[in-house]
Amino acid sequence: MDTVTLTRDGRLLSGQPEHHAGDIREHRQEASDILPCLGSRVQLEEGFTLRSFFTLTERYPDLRRMSQFLIAAASEANNCPSNGCTTPDFTELVFAKTVELTGAPGEPVMNVFTTFRGMLPDEGMAPRSGEIRFHSLNMLLDMPIRLGRLRHVVFGDRTSMLECDTTFSLFEIIEGIAWELGFQGGSQQCSLRR
Repeated sequence: MDTVTLTRDGRLLSGQPEHHAGDIREHRQEASDILPCLGSRVQLEEGFTLRSFFTLTERYPDLRRMSQFLIAAASEANNCPSNGCTTPDFTELVFAKTVELTGAPGEPVMNVFTTFRGMLPDEGMAPRSGEIRFHSLNMLLDMPIRLGRLRHVVFGDRTSMLECDTTFSLFEIIEGIAWELGFQGGSQQCSLRR
C-alpha cells in the first residue's frame, strides 16, 4: 500500500523519507493529482491540525466534492481567527476506527465506522474522549490531530473490547472528518444519521 504524508501546511507528499546512517534524505514529492492517492495509507506530519486539514482541501478542491458538509465547514473556518483557535477542554483531536459486530440474537451485522473526537485532559484516569460537536471551529482549528487505534467490539461487550493498531486511507480521513464536522452548530446535517 502506498503511503502519503499530510503536512502541517496542507500539502500531500507521496513516498517515504529514507534514513541513511542518521541522515534523512527526502524523496517525497507533492502529489499533483489527489484522486490516485485516496486509497493510500496516511501519515500525519507532527503538528498537523484541523486548520491543516482545511488548507489541504483548499489546495486540492476535489476533496471538497467528497462531502456536502465540507463546503459549509470550510466557509466557517475561513471566518475564524488566523491562529489561537484552541480549547482547554481537549489536549488533542483523535481520528479512530471501530469494527462492531451487532445483531445477536438474530442476523449478525458487521459495521465499520470512524470517529473524530477530542481527548479530555488526563485526570489520573484512563484516557477519555469527548464529542467535538459542542465546540465551534474557532475552538478546534489549531488543535493537533493524531491517528488513533482500531476498536473491535462484539455484540456490545465493551469489557472484552480489543484495541489494536491500524492504518487509515486518505479517503477514510477526509470522509470521516467531514462527517463529524457535519454535526457542528446544529446545522441541517445534524438530522442525518449513518
